Amino acid sequence: MTTDEERESLAQELLRLSLPELVDVLRRVLPVHAEQDGTVPTTLALAKIFRLPGQDGATTEPLIEAVAWPDRHHYDGGFGPEPANHEQGTCPGCGLEVAATAKRAFCPLCGTLCWLT
Repeated sequence: MTTDEERESLAQELLRLSLPELVDVLRRVLPVHAEQDGTVPTTLALAKIFRLPGQDGATTEPLIEAVAWPDRHHYDGGFGPEPANHEQGTCPGCGLEVAATAKRAFCPLCGTLCWLT
């Protein structure tokens, strides 16, 4: 078990990372905490939640996209060309709406390679 101070120190280190670097760190951590032993297996993932311009919270449900993990092998170890999660699409394997910093990224739910636009 860690202390509050240790977790705060880790949080401060994570704040130094760019968005693509943070996504890469979380790609290594979140799936490890998946729950496979219950009746409904779960996966922890990062999500992008937003509303389109002109929509308010009282009348419109937010849009939710899971953050897909960039295909770092395709980008020679990089994170893709975008500094933010501007690439979007639907996973062909499971239908999950995803967003990423790269046009080629892996679905965080099923692991299928997604081609995003």
